[in-house]
Amino acid sequence: MRDPVLHSPPSIEPMRTKPGQGFTLVELLVVVAIIAVLIGLLLPAVQAARESARRVSCQSKIRQIAVALLKYETGNRKFPAAVKGDPGSTPSDADGTVARESWVVSVLPGIEEQRLSDAYNRGVSPAHASNQAVRSTRLPALLCPTDSFNGSPFMGSQGVDTPALGDNWARGNYAANASLGVLNPASRRTGSTPEAWGRNLLRGMMGFNRAVRIQDVSDGTSKTVLLAEIRTGLFPFDNRGVWALGVAASSSLWGHGGIDGDNYGPNCAEPFADDIFNCDQVRTEAGGSDRLVVLTMGCYGPAGRPESGQATARSLHQGGVFVCMSDGSVRWIEDSIEVRPSTATSLSVWDRLMLSADGMPVP
Repeated sequence: MRDPVLHSPPSIEPMRTKPGQGFTLVELLVVVAIIAVLIGLLLPAVQAARESARRVSCQSKIRQIAVALLKYETGNRKFPAAVKGDPGSTPSDADGTVARESWVVSVLPGIEEQRLSDAYNRGVSPAHASNQAVRSTRLPALLCPTDSFNGSPFMGSQGVDTPALGDNWARGNYAANASLGVLNPASRRTGSTPEAWGRNLLRGMMGFNRAVRIQDVSDGTSKTVLLAEIRTGLFPFDNRGVWALGVAASSSLWGHGGIDGDNYGPNCAEPFADDIFNCDQVRTEAGGSDRLVVLTMGCYGPAGRPESGQATARSLHQGGVFVCMSDGSVRWIEDSIEVRPSTATSLSVWDRLMLSADGMPVP
């Protein structure tokens, strides 16, 4: 037997890269630059799509709250008061002992929060310890996803004016249209007294210890604002957007027109616009009044004079705010809407939309 012939495996030559077949450093840099440009073009589109989705959600939520308010009006033959308090009390006191119930508490059953409604002690202030669990509850139905500040609770103990209010107040982004007068009853521009509420150039929809009926909206329910967006506070001691507090800036709009005052129209950029608790602290923390103007979150409220009596509609959407009319329809209001001039005989478009019986309905 002959030995089998042993064949050597074919030799494998290493692959040789032809000149010009690889990437040069310049080419790599060009590719990276192109990718960076594409990402730069894509990101705004993605962000715009996300904001569009957030706007749709915000629009849907304000409408659902309006539906709950309309249901309340049907059952009670009037809308709830923006804030309830003891007769003759000062509605904007910071000690929290006079305010009993905000309009949001009144409609909790209508937004599927019957358990919270049952747990709320209506005989005491929302600042009372017995109401802490309720007031600290985040309600998704009240949160506009565009507002990045609404997840931070209001901490009254951190404010020089508000230690008696306590901590852990949840936020909300929708406010009742109360009055073109301010909440403070001592002001010459008050809208909270019974006499002021009777004036057709001040009365909105929901006031202090009183509210209108559907039949009182003589300008037409589709032409009168019921709810509007608001922004939540920039800092823990900023009480803007606190749903269980009925005072201005927390869950209701007061003194927000062009006929008088300094807090007119949507996203007003005046330096002393919203009258809130702890404003001096807010101003200092933000870096001064000029910075608050840039943020369209100007405020007024000297330390030692606790008052939260004036607030206008605000949002973090670009260029305007959502409002819900008294018939449940949602409208987009641009910041450029006519607010001034506004007089008793020739009201601005904004003021006409806010007043429920001014006799000048918007076409």
